[in-house]
Amino acid sequence: MILVLSPLFSGIVNKQKNFFTGRIGAPVLQPYYELFKLFKKETLHAKTASFISRITPLVHFTAILSAAAVLPVGFSAPLISFEGDIILFAYLLSLSRFFQILAAMDIGSSFEGMGASREASFAVFVEPIFFFTLGSIAFITGLTSISSIYDSIVLNNISYLVFIFVCSISFFILAVTECSRMPVDDPNTHLELTMIHEVMILDNSGFDLFLYHYSSSIKLFIFVILETSFFGSLGGGNRVLEIGIFILIVFFLSTALAFVETVTARFKMKNIPQYLLFATAIGVLNLLIFTFTQ
Repeated sequence: MILVLSPLFSGIVNKQKNFFTGRIGAPVLQPYYELFKLFKKETLHAKTASFISRITPLVHFTAILSAAAVLPVGFSAPLISFEGDIILFAYLLSLSRFFQILAAMDIGSSFEGMGASREASFAVFVEPIFFFTLGSIAFITGLTSISSIYDSIVLNNISYLVFIFVCSISFFILAVTECSRMPVDDPNTHLELTMIHEVMILDNSGFDLFLYHYSSSIKLFIFVILETSFFGSLGGGNRVLEIGIFILIVFFLSTALAFVETVTARFKMKNIPQYLLFATAIGVLNLLIFTFTQ
């Protein structure tokens, strides 16, 4: 489901951005066409590239796909589930980032090295957001499996509903940052001096670029699933209702993401850490307020 629908979600976001800016734009299925075109193209490597640059796209894709296997999609159980898999999920994403940074520096390009430096710097601020949002629910419930954590969410009182809603706001900020979206990064820019993620893959082409772009779509959809799973219990065990809620929240998130990317400008690099610390502070305060009001 994640493999098939992730490019579609990216296409929906792009279509909605075009709607907000008064343009027709590309069709919703355009990401599939672009992935297919890249899949058929020849892969070229820089003369300075070592084996790191050759294996990184596959490692990056495999790590993100493995992270997706830990997630419950709607009422479906995850492919991988055990106590402590919340740590596995976080560090599978970190593993993909680690290899991508290595590959960017491996080329020897000053621009790609600059992007790798920015990616590494912002990653320091990203991980606390994850552990102070989903980790806070794990702390409250005493569970360490992502599937079990989401199964334990029952929105039966107003304080817990507010707690989960604030967690979803923190996760939205996390998704924007991890997936290099506005206002942290612009996925459509071609100015090397202002890019973070895109500048790291400037020297990639063909199948390698296909893996990077496909991984980006999957990663974005992973965070959408994490968001929608917060409110899965609203279905009350009714599978038809759960599917309806899943589709409704996915569409709402796509609209919110498209709207934010349309009306906001990119932050200055020096302001991004403050933005991420704000999301972390939200998670910490949310946990403290909920804990002391129970």
